[in-house]
Amino acid sequence: MIVLLYLLVPALLPAQRRLDYRLQVTTDPAKQSFFVQGGFTFDTEVTAADSVDIVISKGAGPVALRLQDMAAVMDTLHKSTGDIIYRWHFRSPLPAGTPLHFTCAYERGGAPAFQFYLDSTFCMAGGYGAAWYPQVTDGAGNHTRGTGTVTVITPAGLMPVMASSTVTTNGNTYTFHYTQPDIFSLYIGRYTRQEYKGQRSFYTYSLSKGVDGNDLSRKSAAVLDYLSSQFGPLNIPNFSIIEYPDYVAEITGIGGASILGGVAMPTGALRQFNYALFGHEIGHQWWGNKVLAAGTRGESMLSEGLAQYGSLQVVGHFDSAHAMAYRRTGYPGYISDQCGLGYLKNAAAGNDEPLIALTGNNGHTIGDSKGFLALELLSGIVGKQVFHKALRTIGDKYSANGVTWEDFQEEVEKAHGGSLQWFYRQWFERTGAPSWESNWQQQQDKLQLSITQKDSIYQLPLDVLITCSNGATTLQHITIRNRNNRLQLPVNGTVTKVQVDPYFKVLHWDEALTPEALAQAKVVRVLNLRREQKNDEAMQLAQLYLKEGFPDDHYGVEYTLLYQMGRIAAMQHKDSAALAYYQRALQCVSRAPDLLAYTYYRIAQLAAAQHDDALMRWAAANAVKADGAGDRSEGMEAKVAALLLSVVAKTP
Repeated sequence: MIVLLYLLVPALLPAQRRLDYRLQVTTDPAKQSFFVQGGFTFDTEVTAADSVDIVISKGAGPVALRLQDMAAVMDTLHKSTGDIIYRWHFRSPLPAGTPLHFTCAYERGGAPAFQFYLDSTFCMAGGYGAAWYPQVTDGAGNHTRGTGTVTVITPAGLMPVMASSTVTTNGNTYTFHYTQPDIFSLYIGRYTRQEYKGQRSFYTYSLSKGVDGNDLSRKSAAVLDYLSSQFGPLNIPNFSIIEYPDYVAEITGIGGASILGGVAMPTGALRQFNYALFGHEIGHQWWGNKVLAAGTRGESMLSEGLAQYGSLQVVGHFDSAHAMAYRRTGYPGYISDQCGLGYLKNAAAGNDEPLIALTGNNGHTIGDSKGFLALELLSGIVGKQVFHKALRTIGDKYSANGVTWEDFQEEVEKAHGGSLQWFYRQWFERTGAPSWESNWQQQQDKLQLSITQKDSIYQLPLDVLITCSNGATTLQHITIRNRNNRLQLPVNGTVTKVQVDPYFKVLHWDEALTPEALAQAKVVRVLNLRREQKNDEAMQLAQLYLKEGFPDDHYGVEYTLLYQMGRIAAMQHKDSAALAYYQRALQCVSRAPDLLAYTYYRIAQLAAAQHDDALMRWAAANAVKADGAGDRSEGMEAKVAALLLSVVAKTP
């Protein structure tokens, strides 16, 4: 997977009422043509008494947008995203519920935009990132989900796909019917479709032979059924898994998208089913699709945090052997920093915010590391069944108008039957994580345990694992509330080892993780600048760290910095510099095992572009070997095979 790219979810609330579309899209990718025409109707809300906004991405030609049978004047505002707001001002205020009818016609063309990509064989038109069709908003910028039909006409051999709809076909004409309001996303490619019949139909739309659609659909169905038993029912007609090429992910910077009734992911993410990844994305069917966040307070926790919590439940149910590792250091093949260590690295780098006030990239960076672990701890305190009962209530009660953070807290407290303000304050409303040191002494059949909290004081339920000289172990449960805590525990035998929170159920500054987090803080600072598109600043900071040197580099910090510098140079089309950084990384004494296979693969890609066949084949073979030395989670065999095939195809 592309480590830096995050999966997209909607954050929308209703802006107008009864929005219904009748659209036709005629595409000819070889000619970079994407023509949209048709009409849409809706009833105004109170907020649209004076004006209404229609948003359309800037395209290749002029937009013909007309309001039928209504006196109004229009002006335009250009957004930095490339979208254009067409603002219609009414001659006189409209009462709520006034029906409006618009018609439109325009050539969108192939101009790139966030979540819009078009080449001769593939098209991605994501509704959440680019308004490829007319999207209706209110004055606050909230988009409206709509129903209706979208007819797509394609050249022979190309298939359009739209999730959460039913489709009728007539030759190269596909008509998608939406009875449930949605934001429309369209994908067009040389797809083959595989279907799995579960409680609902599951479809996998694949582009490559290396994707096992039946396996993906079958396991996705099991995950969705399990989460339905925990979070409540979903009202979707079917579920679609939509592949798009890895090169499109590289160009657009999109590592995947969660859409109502489906997910869209690059080829590399679909070669092997990953329970954490699919658990997260399918979790978004509830948190970010069925139930939307109302307001900004706690917004990321109500989408990213809860989806990641769902991912952890999926791993615990289907792959419990990796559940502790997921909490502590990450799940194999998933985004490595979405775990406790990932949060500690960011905190050590000075990147931390309260969970109720996450901004920008931290919605993912902190929400998917600290956030889901805080929710997991909360579920343990109130009880899983109680917590999930509250989540089902939220799904039933707030799906129409969205849920506020205060609503969420109140529903959990109601289900629990008592106040949880102490928990909310210490985990959601302040930064940081617990830190403690412990000492113990045995006195006959009693263990005297002392735990001192170093920084902020928390009320914590903790497991204590006691090991005796005969190999016997006992797990005891305690609660600490003060800075200095002295406890007496019963034991039966000679104690040789005492571990506090041995299974990392509580996010904390673990003594084994802390040195790595502190060392990797340098990498995180560079990485976060890269995520903010501040590539020059990221490169300067990395150079400064390299100049300072790494006398005791136990965690591959120098290696990782050089790898990231290679990625930045490659994005800046400085291929020779990128190759030099990757090759220099391989000379480091301490390597980063999770990046080794990709380092060789990046070298192979650059060598192929430079027609250096010997270097390409050497690097490709080592990429497969490095992946095989681990758990093959990077799918390097398939990636390398595709690379070699593309080189052969280009050879005269």
